[in-house]
Amino acid sequence: MRKTRSQIRAEQIAQLQAEQAEHEKNVEAAMKVAKYSRCAVVEELYELLDVRSEQRPRESKNGVIQVSTDKDESKRTARLLDAVTRLLVTREDSSGSTADWGRGAPVPDDTAEPDWAAATLLPTG
Repeated sequence: MRKTRSQIRAEQIAQLQAEQAEHEKNVEAAMKVAKYSRCAVVEELYELLDVRSEQRPRESKNGVIQVSTDKDESKRTARLLDAVTRLLVTREDSSGSTADWGRGAPVPDDTAEPDWAAATLLPTG
């Protein structure tokens, strides 16, 4: 018996949902294991690249205080990614390469181990 288009699409959707569920499961497992070291790396990058959190003044009974406008830090992490991308593009431009690894542009062989080690970002000792 031949499958209809809707049956084929339903199978494709089910397969994609299973892949998404597996990916989310892997991310959750990685977060349990590596969350502190990943957070430490991101905090270090924030400091090194001077990416500050967005804050606005607010009146309180104790005077004016600064409150964060980005509770989940999505805007700050986007600015961090932009800063790192600009840094990489500047590095590539100065070395004479024409690679543009900005958002939306494919990274050459993104499954390969990069030539720099993640350990170089973490303080030693």
